[in-house]
Amino acid sequence: MIKKKLFLIHNHKNFSGAARSLGENIIRLKKKVEFIIICPRGTSSKFFKSLNVKVIEIKFVPRFNHFEIGFYKGLRWLILLRELVAFVYFTLFLIKLKKNYSIIERIHLNELELIIVAPLIKFFFNSIISSHLRSPLETNKGKKRYNFVKYLCKIYLKNIISIDNDCYKTSPLKNITKVIYNGINLKNINIKNNKRKILTFGFIGNFIKRKGIFETLAIFKKINKKHKVNLICVGKIEKTNYLLNFFKYEVNFETYIKNNHIDKEKNIKILPMTFNLKNFYSNIDVVLFPSHMNAVGRPVIEASCIKKPAIIALKKHNNDTAMKNNCLIFKPGNLRSYEKKILYFINNRDKIDSLGMSAYRNAKNKFDIVANSRKFLKLI
Repeated sequence: MIKKKLFLIHNHKNFSGAARSLGENIIRLKKKVEFIIICPRGTSSKFFKSLNVKVIEIKFVPRFNHFEIGFYKGLRWLILLRELVAFVYFTLFLIKLKKNYSIIERIHLNELELIIVAPLIKFFFNSIISSHLRSPLETNKGKKRYNFVKYLCKIYLKNIISIDNDCYKTSPLKNITKVIYNGINLKNINIKNNKRKILTFGFIGNFIKRKGIFETLAIFKKINKKHKVNLICVGKIEKTNYLLNFFKYEVNFETYIKNNHIDKEKNIKILPMTFNLKNFYSNIDVVLFPSHMNAVGRPVIEASCIKKPAIIALKKHNNDTAMKNNCLIFKPGNLRSYEKKILYFINNRDKIDSLGMSAYRNAKNKFDIVANSRKFLKLI
């Protein structure tokens, strides 16, 4: 059987749920598809290499960020300087790529912010281009930027894959957008049912400001004075962008730990990022997803598949990934509300099992990797 060839462009060097979700599809489909991944060098490219597929590592990929969090405003406009340099770099990269691959029929973007490279792809290869939409776009501010993204989608994209209805609602072109949920391979999170006397919460993600890690650490340091609970944090300490650090858009994680004496808190464990999540999920009762992006992240979905509830930073419950009886939510960045949700589980431990079971019933069929990878392949 001749395999179909699909080029995938991933946006971030730092390993995250977006990389893991793409990896699940690759694992499921690589017997049918030859995947070639273009990705910035880092923990993401290392992860893709572990899947035994071809990975082309590059320095960076240009992006155009118009998500609810991170869209260009104020001093953040300076980040566009980086994108201009990246655009020139990526153009030169495609010239070299053209020498090795004269024809590329299909290219899939792992996030819609990569739409900015679509004109280059069309110019050099005239490929069929599709994209994922993994985070809600900003629809109230920056109308011209939203319309710019819409224009690029209309001209260059064949399909957009939204990971849930929240993202779908913000899609620039709903007529070419289809909801395909992230697939979960349960073998990767086949947990051991460890019995714990102490209630344990878990955070997984890169240790950067927009992920909500700093609020989480501050709350558990405070809670530890009255309640005996544990917090396990699994992630990677990233080198932050100099401009973002300088203008206080980002916080140095190691400095924060030192200044706030987090390392002296016995109830808080900070562990390095791992591709194997079995131990993490085996040792927690509730998943925390306090990201400022107003989106349901992959850890929430993974937890639901193993009957564990989540506390999510979300403006409101939805009807597919964060239903009322499946999780607790709080408005992104609202520290007091976040603390109240944690205390609710501490004071009502019986609710952990009931919400976890409800989340599992919703997840059982919705996030099936076999069905969802088949939909992914058919669409692109």
